[in-house]
Amino acid sequence: MPLFNARTSTRFNSHTVTAMLLLLSCFLSTGQAMAEVHDVPYYSKSSEFTQVKISPDGKHLAVMIPVDGRNGVAILDTETLKPTWIARFSGEKQIGEFHWANSERLIARLEMFRGWNEHPTSAGEWFAANVDGKRQKNIYGYRAGGLSSKIKRAESVYGYGQIIDLLEDDPDNILMSSTPFSRVARRPTLIKVNVYNGKHKEVALSPIANSTFLTDHSGRARFVAGSNDEGNPEIYYREDEGDDWVLLSKGSEEDGFIRPLAFVDENTVYIADDTDESIAGVFTLDLKTGEKTLVYRNETANPSNFWFTPNGRKLYALEIEPLLPTYVYLDTQSSEVQLLRQLLKAFPGQQVRLASQTLDGNLAIIRVFSDRNPGTFYLFDKTKKQARHLVHSRPWVDPNESASVKPVEFTARDGMTIRGYLTLPAGKEAKNLPLVVNPHGGPHGPRDWWGYNPEAQFLASRGIAVLQVNFRGSGGYGRDFEQAGYRKWGSEIQYDIIDGTRHLIDQGIVDEKRICIYGGSFGGYSALQSPILEPDLFACAVGFVGVYDLEMLYTKGDIPTQEAGVAILEKYVGRDEEELRAFSPIYHVDKLKTALLIVHGEEDPRAPIEHAYALRDALDEIDYPYEWMVMDKEGHGFYNEKNREKMFRKLFAFIEKHIQLDAPPGP
Repeated sequence: MPLFNARTSTRFNSHTVTAMLLLLSCFLSTGQAMAEVHDVPYYSKSSEFTQVKISPDGKHLAVMIPVDGRNGVAILDTETLKPTWIARFSGEKQIGEFHWANSERLIARLEMFRGWNEHPTSAGEWFAANVDGKRQKNIYGYRAGGLSSKIKRAESVYGYGQIIDLLEDDPDNILMSSTPFSRVARRPTLIKVNVYNGKHKEVALSPIANSTFLTDHSGRARFVAGSNDEGNPEIYYREDEGDDWVLLSKGSEEDGFIRPLAFVDENTVYIADDTDESIAGVFTLDLKTGEKTLVYRNETANPSNFWFTPNGRKLYALEIEPLLPTYVYLDTQSSEVQLLRQLLKAFPGQQVRLASQTLDGNLAIIRVFSDRNPGTFYLFDKTKKQARHLVHSRPWVDPNESASVKPVEFTARDGMTIRGYLTLPAGKEAKNLPLVVNPHGGPHGPRDWWGYNPEAQFLASRGIAVLQVNFRGSGGYGRDFEQAGYRKWGSEIQYDIIDGTRHLIDQGIVDEKRICIYGGSFGGYSALQSPILEPDLFACAVGFVGVYDLEMLYTKGDIPTQEAGVAILEKYVGRDEEELRAFSPIYHVDKLKTALLIVHGEEDPRAPIEHAYALRDALDEIDYPYEWMVMDKEGHGFYNEKNREKMFRKLFAFIEKHIQLDAPPGP
């Protein structure tokens, strides 16, 4: 579970549907030359088009678009790409997640902007409307109740709704998990919700809190996966609706656990299982005999992505990414595998995601992306074997000018193999470059991936290489690797970051006198702790929404408000006061030699502003110089585009001041 992972939320600029339909260039050439130096918004702006979904019959597309600074959804005719309706909420509301409930009706989750926070929040409310905007209805949530007694009406539900199954064989209804708002009663109820009138019927009650349901090929809920009061996972199973839930598996982070993925057939299910080895394997489990059969296990990394059929019920491929992504096909004869192979062949050097498909599988929305291409959506016709370009997620970005991202692997000082990624400036020789080390947040659960990163691209456009290290404790590399970072926040994790930096120095790729470190959330903590351990290695450091006093984790922020949060803290950082202080930057600022910039959000619920104030007080006490930037209304990561642009400008100006750059700073 990630504790300190700064959110990179999406917010959209004003942009008309007409302009969207004119975005016809896909920029997928593999050549690369010296990049043009663009102004900051080129990198700091949010992606404009992040979701595109096709209706089950293939006649309409739903495209998330920016409308007056809020998320809306344009319903388009698939053939002509002409809009039939623009779905949007009024005022300080926007559309979040959305799905096709059937071929004529879209369902969408409501998000709201509160006056004290730039980030949208959701109370789990769901709305529905037809493709022409008719029959609009609040179908789930505390405001879903109706007044008329002459027709079936929705019922107010004080809970958070999560889609479980769209029930392709029952176009009028969906299955939804309803979790009460109460902190005491957190056991979800599975309900069947009518997408036209919001009327719902209870189907099952979960036997455990914080859980979700898994349905079989007929849409029957037969698994529940959740966590108990100690935060440990439990899996329950039943043979049929109406049967009692039976505990199938009880695990822990230390010993591993089983995760049901999808049914193979009536009596067999795919599971991810790391109870026997550190790396999770994919098995088939015979529900009658209990026999497990290994299907695939990688030596280095857990599966990073699972490929399901359009209805989400069948698993047909795995994606594995120790460094660069690879694919494993579970059913080589399936039409889905044939489609995936065609797509990978059609877009060499790219990653592919199936965003949605029609029920017959003939049409699919695919997203193609890479380290230099932030994402392009296509309509793929399986019969014609043609891909029709729709929209580019960041239409102003030319991948030919983007920096490339190379995998990095090195041996840490204690012999452990550590992996990561190096973003190299386009058109520059990888020799004696200035470097920004960019540790990720978490630290446990998240990891860095091969792909387009706007921050790294921004720095690379200014001639700076960027190193991202998947230090021990990072997710994705197995249970042992992740647990190797427990209670090592201020020591071994930081040594991995430092050793990765020195590896690039030894390779001659970077100049040891021109190195800065910048990170967000736990990465902000590392931006202070690594220079404390290696004062002469970093010319400057930037802590962004970081935690700087580990003892404060137990008293401030949203983590200690829940019992599971306290249990996780005890597991990750422990209770030893001496150790907590030894690993807290606020007690060791006298060891710093680096130039320092502190950036924080006033309304940060995860790493509250008190961490930044405590660090500031410690620095003031010894008259240590630093620069300071706090944004009111921002939280754990900057959501507002103008604030993010200011932060990018401040970041580069600070780095430029403290390391000599070969390239001109640009606009």
